Amino acid sequence: MRIGSLSVLMLSAAIAAAQTPNPLPESLSNPDLHRTSKVSLAVSQPGCLHSPMGGNCPDSAPCCSSAGYCGSDPSFCAEACNAGGSFAPDSCWPLPMAVNIHDEFTDKNKMVDIRNFNGFPSSADWVIDRSAGSKPHAEITADQKLVLRLNRVEKHPTTGGGIGATVHSSRWMKYGTIEARLKTASNQPGPVSSFILISPISGDEIDFEIVGKDPTDMQTNFYYKVQPGRDVNYGFAEHINVDLDTSADYHTYKLEWTATEMKWYFDGVLRRTQLASAAVGNYPDTPMRVAFGLWDGGYGNPGTAEWAGKDTSYEPNEQREYQMWTPENSTDPWPGQKYLKQMEGGKNDNHGADGTGTGSGSGSGSGSGSGSGKGGSGSKSGASQLVAQLAGVFVLATTIFITLA
Repeated sequence: MRIGSLSVLMLSAAIAAAQTPNPLPESLSNPDLHRTSKVSLAVSQPGCLHSPMGGNCPDSAPCCSSAGYCGSDPSFCAEACNAGGSFAPDSCWPLPMAVNIHDEFTDKNKMVDIRNFNGFPSSADWVIDRSAGSKPHAEITADQKLVLRLNRVEKHPTTGGGIGATVHSSRWMKYGTIEARLKTASNQPGPVSSFILISPISGDEIDFEIVGKDPTDMQTNFYYKVQPGRDVNYGFAEHINVDLDTSADYHTYKLEWTATEMKWYFDGVLRRTQLASAAVGNYPDTPMRVAFGLWDGGYGNPGTAEWAGKDTSYEPNEQREYQMWTPENSTDPWPGQKYLKQMEGGKNDNHGADGTGTGSGSGSGSGSGSGSGKGGSGSKSGASQLVAQLAGVFVLATTIFITLA
């Protein structure tokens, strides 16, 4: 579905890497090592939205960020770089591809706010799409869990609802398996939890989503190239009654994605199979990132709000906070000397982006868009599950595994 503002999630997860991630290299001559993808992804519309000269980015700042700003450092050239709006098709750095991952969120330094992300995957395993207010909207806690928050301390600028968070992996995968043990976050209308694969470049997505108004309904869906101006098919949703309250205990969610089929599992039991041959022209086939998210569907556009149950409650006194909890091998220099030299001589041109130089701005980054029908058609982000407890709702997850095909 589409993402808006969310509750908080807590996830305890583990990502196994054959090589312990190193800090950002001290010099450009010692590049980050990581498996490299040769995939080049371009959006349908050329030009970079905030290019200083209009059209594509200039040679001096060749990379167009996903937010439409030009620059030359990894935060522009590596973090979901828009090849269609960049100076040349190969201006964007190759995508850093994951191998096998098992992460337990034991190190706070492995997750950073997107406004502080330098683009090197060895500097952070996870990236937060937003932090605001007195508390970050996502963090790794002292007891080694990931928590995402949704509250109305600051209202969403478009919907007026609460603001939540999305946490995505810094690495990408094309085909493989993701699995997480989660407790859904809510058993009341409004908050939406999800665990997904998504590409902000191509618009592809595969997801699990559970809406608080019915925590027995596990919703599975996929989207192909959700982009402005493109006629997207939103008709592949399938609702699966798991016959239990997913907010009451931990359960395992697994997705297998290959070139020929997708499979969704719940507690080790196969619950849905989608053949690529039965979704001709609509089958996700580009690299995507893993994401967890929690958002306020009750304050979405009319179609999304109806789907989520409407009117997310922040009582008493608008102070309620929702919480969601979620508990590689490197062989080639990443991104390669060509791209490191490009960074040495270039510059960044934010032109109104937030002051950190990422070009991403400080908006929620997910949950906007105009939906229609059940779930709407806005952009989305990942989430996990929530469980009602005391004054808030939170989600707990014990582990996450990512295995490449």
